[in-house]
Amino acid sequence: MTPIEGVSDIRRMPRLGKIRLGIKVEPEEEGKNPYPRATDYFVVPDEIKDYVGNMPKKLNIMFPTERADEFAQQWLRCYSFTQGLVCKGDGRTATRKIDVDTGDIARHTTAEWVFKEWGCDPDTCEQYSEKQCRRVMNLLFLMPDVPGVGVWQLDTTSFYSIVNINSCVDLIRRICGRISFIPLTLSLEPLEVTPPGITKKTVHILAIRSDIKLAEIQKLGRVPPEKIMLPLLEEEEAPEDLYPEQKLVEAEAGEERAPAEPREEKTPDDITEDDVPDINAVVRVCFHFWQMQPVEICGQLGYKTMVDLNASGISSWEAWLTIKQLKQPPAPEAEPEPALEQAEQETAELWPEDMPGTGEVPPAKEEAQAAALAHIVPSQPESKPVGETKGFPDMVRLEEQLKTLQAKKLKAWSESNLLSYIKTTYKVEAKTVLEAVAKLDKGAATHFVKRVEDTLQMI
Repeated sequence: MTPIEGVSDIRRMPRLGKIRLGIKVEPEEEGKNPYPRATDYFVVPDEIKDYVGNMPKKLNIMFPTERADEFAQQWLRCYSFTQGLVCKGDGRTATRKIDVDTGDIARHTTAEWVFKEWGCDPDTCEQYSEKQCRRVMNLLFLMPDVPGVGVWQLDTTSFYSIVNINSCVDLIRRICGRISFIPLTLSLEPLEVTPPGITKKTVHILAIRSDIKLAEIQKLGRVPPEKIMLPLLEEEEAPEDLYPEQKLVEAEAGEERAPAEPREEKTPDDITEDDVPDINAVVRVCFHFWQMQPVEICGQLGYKTMVDLNASGISSWEAWLTIKQLKQPPAPEAEPEPALEQAEQETAELWPEDMPGTGEVPPAKEEAQAAALAHIVPSQPESKPVGETKGFPDMVRLEEQLKTLQAKKLKAWSESNLLSYIKTTYKVEAKTVLEAVAKLDKGAATHFVKRVEDTLQMI
């Protein structure tokens, strides 16, 4: 008989169970949830304790295949309490479960979802910063001392363990010419580390060792192993010793989350164009500052879904500026005080926080005024007698450019603010902006036109 293609030619080894690196601890305080705690020994199922010990620190193992991407898969994995694995990435791209209705990551309210390719950047990912997503290595191996034919699975999120396992596997492969069916020892070993912002501490990391002499292990490498496929990983279920159950519940229920690791906080005014390279980044930043959901962001921008928003062609920077202006309308102008303060207030008002491209804006009022003055004054033209521009610049073109800017509804480019700016900066007064520009000398006019053209490029 002819075998069934795609079925009869597949071989998979059964999975016998899981070995863990931590235990669940019941908190002493009533009302608190159990939490995982790392151990300095392997947590093994009761049925194999007679063969490996109650709290073993070493296990005899063998890898059943040559391919490290089969027996030591390594991904960034994001889990949901109700949806299971909702995102898997490599730090550049990811495959994510997306809610069909909202266009956001699948949650407990999701009725229908689809897999979509997504950007993957741990530095900007909200789920990674909140530890809903973590790097995970899934290690599959045989244990020759334990009854049963099949593999055991062990999961780790430790940076040191992942690097150590990869390094040991590469070294043994170079020595033996292969890694499969070589008798090895998987051990938990203490390591003193000093993580950033944390005092020195001792952690226990995975290592691969061998008690066989180098000459003997090289001989084993000459014995050809049989080709065996490993079982599919149990990746839909979050490793309970690595992902606290309460963390996943809070992540999808929108409850108050545990404080993230200390990091330098930005304000909305600190956000630059580099911080929002795409619409997904805009969604993350808006959620961070104002807890806005994607559907709300779409509505504010005039679209129904994330699909419509992404297809609209609107730039991420323009989208961010629009949301920011809606969430942070300019504060009411204060009553004028002494003459010097009034002059400073006028100058600061000319380029408010919603001006595209202004970059960082210090939080204190005095610093904000100083920054605004520094932005304008150093680049002023040298003081000269004011005279007619005599044909410079092209007033028709300038009028079109000003109309384009004013159509963007930017406060800084309103007629009144521009007249105030020209009066303060160039000491020229007029009833309209074009009349005022016509009175500027060539140096002042060149300076003003350059500001107009620079702003048009930024928006």
